[in-house]
Amino acid sequence: MFHKCPLHRYALVTLITLAAACSSDKATGPAVSSFLRGTSSNHQIGIVVNSTGHAVTLFQLGDPTNSKQVALGASNAITPVGLSVRGEIAAVPLGDASSVALINLNTLAITRFFLFAAGNTTGQAFVDDTTIFADNSDSGYVGRFTTGQASDTISDTVHVAPSPTDIEVAGSRVLVISANLNSQFLPNGNGIVTAIDAHTLAVLGTVSTGGTNATAGAIGPDGNLYVVNTGDFVNPGSMTIINPATLAVIKTVANVGVGPGAIAIDSKGLVYISGFDTGTVIWNINTQAFVRGPSNPLCAPVTGGACRGAFDARPDTSGNVYQVFFGSPSQNLNPYVFVYKAGTYALTDSINVGPGPSAIRIAEF
Repeated sequence: MFHKCPLHRYALVTLITLAAACSSDKATGPAVSSFLRGTSSNHQIGIVVNSTGHAVTLFQLGDPTNSKQVALGASNAITPVGLSVRGEIAAVPLGDASSVALINLNTLAITRFFLFAAGNTTGQAFVDDTTIFADNSDSGYVGRFTTGQASDTISDTVHVAPSPTDIEVAGSRVLVISANLNSQFLPNGNGIVTAIDAHTLAVLGTVSTGGTNATAGAIGPDGNLYVVNTGDFVNPGSMTIINPATLAVIKTVANVGVGPGAIAIDSKGLVYISGFDTGTVIWNINTQAFVRGPSNPLCAPVTGGACRGAFDARPDTSGNVYQVFFGSPSQNLNPYVFVYKAGTYALTDSINVGPGPSAIRIAEF
């Protein structure tokens, strides 16, 4: 898993109004800065998108007080909700600004902006080191661009099902997850996944996700696509497992919590699904069962025992889970990244990462 198009983004807009894609990416390439090397005991870096802060915040997992920030701009049209990381480069769609910022994480500087003519840009994915796909949720299409192209315009485009929100890549197939909403942000029907040839932009097929308001996906170690169906934010959402080669639905897992909007899968097959109301549940691909279900999610409780919601969660290489809480000034709750210990999942730390965090990635450089 907050987008202009689907109910997913509507939830973020609502939270902002009330308030005022796997676990670890290993980078390769040239020598990196001392900050990106992390600490001597932990080389990993947390990378957080600050939606309302119009920024990307980086912190060392070994010393969370050592952090850096990249400003994305002052315009209120800049509404980022996610990012992709490949090597030392991050691609950050800027929401209503209809563009994608390319950030050099080594120099902590924006190197380029790539632009749609109009719309809302949310989902993104690297196909290779230089090729990136991004969706335009307002206009119902995805665009392809390369980091070294002469023009800043995203001109290679293909239409998909309405309200595309996330993009995943399986080999040469680009899998676009669409919420399939109408102009009033209500479901036309179930969510839809569209498979596109990354080289020719030909549409290879579509499949229904079996649940409404599909908003996020991730590729598991088994090669399958796992899609979160957010639903209506009142009733429990679901997760649909799809074979990306045949576009056949393998299974739908009911009740992954209310308002699920983000999913991450680690190399061991643990699926982390974060929901706006329920915290983070963990489902095991190998056992086909919950490790922590909706009745016992990873949760930072408030007074009275209720759970804070979660916008995203990712494990580090040791299995510690870093969970994003957006914050709620109306409840006097500050935004944090909460840390849960591997194995016991005991809440061990809270990290200040700035206003409105909505997504996190863990990388080692």
